Amino acid sequence: MAVVDTFTVNYQRWLPGQPVPCVIARVALDDAPGVYLTTNIIACDPEAVAIGDRVRVTFEQQGEIFLPLFTPVAGS
Repeated sequence: MAVVDTFTVNYQRWLPGQPVPCVIARVALDDAPGVYLTTNIIACDPEAVAIGDRVRVTFEQQGEIFLPLFTPVAGS
């Protein structure tokens, strides 16, 4: 689990096929104090993301790489 520390909603398509808008966020990891990840918040309305939201990691495979992305925790 983690908490959204800061974020921006990006409306610019940087890669072919990239969905927009997308949320680029920095999240603070619960199990590693002082550790932050820059990631995307997915599976939600980008306009509904807020600082302090609880999020959970999910992994998306791209080729041989698994990217850590985060989804909102229901009821947070």
